[in-house]
Parts: sequence; C-alpha cells; structure tokens
Amino acid sequence: MKQVFVTGGSGFVGQNLIPMLIEKGYQVKALARSAEAIEKVERLGATAIKGDLSDKEAITDGVKECISVFHLAASVDFFASEQALKKLHVEATERLVSAAKDANVRKFIYLGAASVIMNGKPIRNADETFVSDNIIDGYSRTKLQAEKLVLRSNTKTFQTASLRPPLIWGKGDPNTLAGIIEAVQKGRMRFIDGGNHRFVTCHVKNVCHALYLAEQSEQSGGKAYFLTDGETPIFKDFITKYVATQGVSVPDKSVSLSTAKRAATVMEFVWKVFGFKGHPPLYKGLVNTLGLEFITTDKRAKQELGYKTLVTIEQGLAFMKN
Repeated sequence: MKQVFVTGGSGFVGQNLIPMLIEKGYQVKALARSAEAIEKVERLGATAIKGDLSDKEAITDGVKECISVFHLAASVDFFASEQALKKLHVEATERLVSAAKDANVRKFIYLGAASVIMNGKPIRNADETFVSDNIIDGYSRTKLQAEKLVLRSNTKTFQTASLRPPLIWGKGDPNTLAGIIEAVQKGRMRFIDGGNHRFVTCHVKNVCHALYLAEQSEQSGGKAYFLTDGETPIFKDFITKYVATQGVSVPDKSVSLSTAKRAATVMEFVWKVFGFKGHPPLYKGLVNTLGLEFITTDKRAKQELGYKTLVTIEQGLAFMKN
C-alpha cells in the first residue's frame, strides 16, 4: 500500500485531505505538534508523527518509506510580518524538501496560495504567467519564496508541484467564516465599495481533489497551478450567503476603497507603534485580499491535471447547513 506524509493534517485542508487519501487506498502519516492535533489526525485514520516542522527527527521519521509528501502547514495571516512567517513558510519548507529528497520521496506537493500574484490592483483572468510587481503582505511574500524553493527542487526522480487556491471555504472553515462573523458581532463589518466586485473561491473538497490529482500526475513536475470553483461570484453575494449558513446576517454597510486604504494604513501604524496584540480591525493585507476584483483561471490545472470541480458553490453552501 502506498504511504504518504502530510503536514498540517490537523488543519482545515488536512482534515479533509486525510480521509480522501485513505479512501483512495493510501496509508497516511501526519505531523502533529500537540495532543489535540494527534487526536484529530488519528481520529481521521492517519498515523500521527509527534513534532513540528522545526523538529528534524520528526520530519525524518515522517518522510521515511513514503512515496509522496503533501506540505499543507502554513499560517494564513495577512498581518504578520515577513520575518515572523519566514521560519514557517520558507525555512521549514526547505528543511522538509531536503528530508524528502534524502528519503527518496517521489512527489512533493505544496499547498501554495493565489495571493502570491496580488498587487493592490484589480486582477482579471490571470494565469500562471502573471507575476506581481507589488506584493504587500508578508504571508504572500513568504508563500511565494517557499513555492519557488519547491519548484526549483524538481527533478526527474523528485517531482514537485504547487497548487494555488484563492479563498478556501467550506464546512469547518476557521479563518474567513469565523473572522467575518466576529466582525459582524463587533459591528465592524463593512463591504469595500459595496462589495460588488467579482472574485474566485475554491471549496476545500475541490482543493483536496486537486492535491490528489497533482500527486497522480506525471505532467505536474516543477509547475504551479491556480485552482477555482469555476465560478466568479459577486463578493457581497457570496459572503452574505456564506455567513447566512450559520444564521448570521451581514449588515448592508459599505466604505469606499480609498477610505478603507487610509484607515488600514493608520490602524497598522498604531498597532505596530504601540505593540497591540492581535490584528487591527482593518489592515492593508485585508483590503488587498477582500476589497478588489480577483479572478484567476484554472485552465492549466484542467488541461494537465484533469482537474474539475467536485463541489459547486451552490452545493457547498447547502452542505454548510447540514
């Protein structure tokens, strides 16, 4: 039976990927740094490898006798500094790639991010040739650095690929959904320019399907792939329906893009100068990711990986209510 190693297995994507891989006939080992994470991955059917990405011994144990690695672990934080994220996204990825090569792993599949091309402007129908000239947040900069490292490591015997989903959503989403509900509850929720721009999303089941296909493909070596749900919903409509699945109504309040950018700049400055904990209500990374049109094409993934959406937006919203 084929054995694979998963990092970030107790996270949102990992908790959906592990059962899918087991159903496909894989044995799964999953890195888990806490008792809670160990319990989660073992409940899903994986063998827990206790440790984190800074633990060379745990990583070596994890990749041993595995044909592939799925590197999902990341900190989705658009406010954290590049320096703070570099250890997790870049240095840890380099360590994992090295260990995988030494263990004769055949495939290394990296969960990248579509935000690596965001440039503070509307983006329409971008493909993998699009390169940003203005990445403003540490999360996207370090994810891009790690992606480049992974893709440069590609060889005939060690094939690598990076998948670039945009906003990942679905049942159990601990990031976007929880953040918006909190903003609503605190009276802070505002749509930027009315939220009438279009954007792309990728349901967590579709992300996991693409990860599996990339591991199976012989064409994916050394390449990045955008993923989407195959639809371009209006931001306000999608968010309103998404939050409504949890019985929460989003107020119809708006702020102009220029005002949002000014407020974000001020709030970031205040938070950093006074060392406040947590995130400000608004910051430049948030405006960039949620306030501008952002449309990428998944044509390459469809042509080379055989990717297709397993879950439509309508179906995904219906699943949220169950």
